[in-house]
Amino acid sequence: MDREWIEQLLSRVDLVQIISRYVPLKKKGRTYWGCCPFHHEKTPSFAVNEDKQFYHCFGCKESGNAITFIEKMESVEFSDAVKMLAQEAGMEIPKFRSGNDNGISREKRERLYSLMRAAAKHYHENLSGPRGKNARNYLDSRGITGNLVTRFGFGASYDGEEIIDFLLSQGYTRAEMKEAGLVEQRGADWYDVFYGRLMIPIINNMGEVVAFGGRLIDPSSHIPVKYRNSSNTPIFDKSRTLYAINLLKRKKQREKIDFVIVTEGYMDVVALHKAGFDTAVASMGTALTYSQAKLIRNYSENVFISYDGDTAGKTATLRGLDILQSAGLNVKVVSLPEGLDPDDLIKTQGRDAYEKLLKEAQPLPAFKLNSLKKRFDIASPDGKAAYAIEAVKVIKSLENPVEREEYLSILHDTTGYSFDALRKQADITPESENEVQRIPSRDESAEKKPGTKRDKAELFVIASIAHGMPYVDFSEDVFTYLDSDTDRKIYQYAVEKYKQGEKMSVSVLYSMFDASDVAEVVEYDFMEGDDRAKYEMCLARMKIKYVTAEKTRLAKEYDETKNVKLVLEIARLDGLLKSLKNGGENE
Repeated sequence: MDREWIEQLLSRVDLVQIISRYVPLKKKGRTYWGCCPFHHEKTPSFAVNEDKQFYHCFGCKESGNAITFIEKMESVEFSDAVKMLAQEAGMEIPKFRSGNDNGISREKRERLYSLMRAAAKHYHENLSGPRGKNARNYLDSRGITGNLVTRFGFGASYDGEEIIDFLLSQGYTRAEMKEAGLVEQRGADWYDVFYGRLMIPIINNMGEVVAFGGRLIDPSSHIPVKYRNSSNTPIFDKSRTLYAINLLKRKKQREKIDFVIVTEGYMDVVALHKAGFDTAVASMGTALTYSQAKLIRNYSENVFISYDGDTAGKTATLRGLDILQSAGLNVKVVSLPEGLDPDDLIKTQGRDAYEKLLKEAQPLPAFKLNSLKKRFDIASPDGKAAYAIEAVKVIKSLENPVEREEYLSILHDTTGYSFDALRKQADITPESENEVQRIPSRDESAEKKPGTKRDKAELFVIASIAHGMPYVDFSEDVFTYLDSDTDRKIYQYAVEKYKQGEKMSVSVLYSMFDASDVAEVVEYDFMEGDDRAKYEMCLARMKIKYVTAEKTRLAKEYDETKNVKLVLEIARLDGLLKSLKNGGENE
């Protein structure tokens, strides 16, 4: 999306007003203060800068602009946060195609959303009608009554034509119903694909009904398939959606979510919510995807996988668990008894039994090793060797050296093989063995992130450029002397704006880069006396640093090639270096 349009959007919305809907703010001086919505605190450390339109928490270090705030608070993607703010600002969104737009117009998307809302409401009203008795009886048999029926929006489809007649009366066409995945055509006849079923609306994290699940409720029916789910449509992609994500979002708006439970089916989710585990969502029987993992991460970093006892060890499931872990989630696996799902367990053994399983849930590596152990006869030499070889592959894939050492120790205890043998099998050398004893410090980790560690001179220069300070001379090209790609991109954008006769809005940087890479630039607090002399002095230091490094590089190249042309270039750089140093001393 166009950066200038994003800048315009940020200039039109009132950040203080937006944040005030979620957090009470109190003005002190030029800054508004409140308790941070991203972590629990009693003393306000969350600051909102009205002039520069950014927020920063001095406790958890969260920073950003209006778009990033809506992304985090509403647990939505960037494009959805932009749409929400654009609607508030009365701005037309430029035509662009995001990953989940499926190439359809906004008008078509809103039309299909409207159709699905009308259908969901009608199905729900059907449930209380005389022909909804079978569906009501089924829900009663599952102990799903009252508030649960309303919370999950259950409904009933009577027959093949009833919903079609209703939607036609509301002005929708059969073609639109088909596009939304509600109806199909057989010859000249059209029919509701969910007829005779309990209707389960699938609602996305924006609160829109995007699909349905249908559960067969007539035991005498000739239809062999118990559950029918919507196929992918222009507004529904099952790989990007989780059942009950709308309820998870609503809970997050009230309180912090410690963990998310992922189950396979709708009724597992309902049973868990009924038992008080109201952070449960369902993958709807499909293998987990990276898009779903990102969705979960919007709500919590901790996830429990609670699949049926007879499916948790399957290859597709393990692949999904790896995807969750690769997305930065802490994954634990709930080991349900063979043949039971969460609903069965809670019904037969009660809520406490499930809570006990959550406490005993295994970290993903331990679950993988235990799953492997079941495949081999480790009482036999061949089986034990085969198990160790496969287990070492799991351990080798672990990024954390301490975690790797911990599971090598478990494997050693299980198999009796020596540490040397297991390390050789894992190709862990003595050098990396030393790594295992040492965890990098936070500062060392931070140094590996581009754009996060600037010396004082570069920080002052790039901050001055980004904020459009009057002493910045844009006729002098600073690009070469900047260390990081982030700062070079900031500089290029600032130059573009300067050429247009405009000043860059620094808060837009939060929508262009990772917050940790630009926070110190956006939030730079210019002191009285920060002027041209300081800017020129800092720029001279950057030039000296760059020229010194270039001179050292060429000297090394000369040592290797004896290219006489390099001598002249080194001499030129040496003269430039002396000139820069003299200029710095004079200043």
